[in-house]
Amino acid sequence: MVEYEQATRDAWESDLLAYDRLLFLAATMLDVVVPSGVIEGVPLTAAQRARLEEGLAGAGSQVQPGGPV
Repeated sequence: MVEYEQATRDAWESDLLAYDRLLFLAATMLDVVVPSGVIEGVPLTAAQRARLEEGLAGAGSQVQPGGPV
């Protein structure tokens, strides 16, 4: 049986910020409009993240947490 260590809040926030950075980078590369109020390096709100994921999906990118961007 494989045991997994519970992620700390800091680790979770770090992973989420890394995901946000990848979304931002992908949007820049694919000329996808970034939602207003998004600042690179600042965590996205859930609504901003969803809009950015939808925009990337509309541009043909397969976006899913833990998957390819």
